[in-house]
Amino acid sequence: MDNGPRAWKLSALLLPLPSLALLVWSVGLPAPRAVATRASLERASQSRPSPPAGRDETRASLERAASAGGADEAVAEALYRLGELDEEDGAFDRAVAHDRACAAAAPDSRWAVRANDRIEWLQARSEGGFVPLARLEHVRRDPALADDPTALDTLAREAERFPPGLVRVEARMLVAEAWLGRMGRPRDAMVELRRVADDPRAGPVTAALAERELVGALAAGGAVAEAAAEARSHAGLLDPRFLRDITRLVRRRWIRRGAIAVLLGFAGLAARALEGARRRRALGDIAAALRSLAPVALSFAAFVGLAGGLLASRYESGNAAPFLLLGAGTLPLVFVARAWSAAGSDRPPARVARALFCGATVLATALVLLDAASPDYLEGFGL
Repeated sequence: MDNGPRAWKLSALLLPLPSLALLVWSVGLPAPRAVATRASLERASQSRPSPPAGRDETRASLERAASAGGADEAVAEALYRLGELDEEDGAFDRAVAHDRACAAAAPDSRWAVRANDRIEWLQARSEGGFVPLARLEHVRRDPALADDPTALDTLAREAERFPPGLVRVEARMLVAEAWLGRMGRPRDAMVELRRVADDPRAGPVTAALAERELVGALAAGGAVAEAAAEARSHAGLLDPRFLRDITRLVRRRWIRRGAIAVLLGFAGLAARALEGARRRRALGDIAAALRSLAPVALSFAAFVGLAGGLLASRYESGNAAPFLLLGAGTLPLVFVARAWSAAGSDRPPARVARALFCGATVLATALVLLDAASPDYLEGFGL
């Protein structure tokens, strides 16, 4: 009799345990559909997407994960990665569809954010039913085609038939950068760059880049005046520092022309004085003056070249070549100046004028040599 109540109490205590265990199992374990979705995602991650067989296996696993249901974020991930495969395959319509499904499956997930970004990128380039984009990506994603002159020429011709939009802008920019750089066709590149800079559908960054490269190509080709005119007409696309650099190039060109004029004037006046000395039969005196000057002139030229070059080479960004050239260029100037002095007038005004002209000639020589050998040095003087 005493065992009855205790047995009843024990059964009453044990009765809720199965329900409690079921509750714990349902809360702690994922749903079967979520398990299937995650398993399909893991199989897709393990398969290799590059070879055709691997891509097919990856796509099949992702499609199973997307259709298995369960956790919304796992489904969104599967749909996003399907859109990724579609984009790589050039199936842009299908990529947009998968991305929209991804955003709908888990709107607050990181996959939805990425999917919406890709939708925006693709729709901005959807002109012509994605046909121009597929052609551009075919060349852009293949390094061999991107370096193939024939493929680039074909893309340039096709871009002329593309409907207005970002794809045409990007195709022209791709061709222009290849022609301007590794293909060595700056004139053809400048045509494409001007089209990009003038295209109202080009973004501000792309238009500014095209204009900058166009002006730079003109300046590098020696058309400094045209580069300056182009920069002024599109000043809104260029930053102030770049505009100042172009203005500096124009100023340097005029100064270089002035320096060359000084050198020609120096040579002409010296030649005229020597011709007068020849007529007076005084060339022997000039030769004697040059012989007496030779040790001093050689020492001075060596000092300018070697001492200046040694000082410049001690700095990390220094370059000894301009100083060596200046030393070599100074030597004949010193001899011509001495010959002119010996053959010219001894009157004080003439001697002062010669001294000033010879000093200007040395400066002109230095400017021309620096401009040819190392223009960076001139920038330190605002030239």
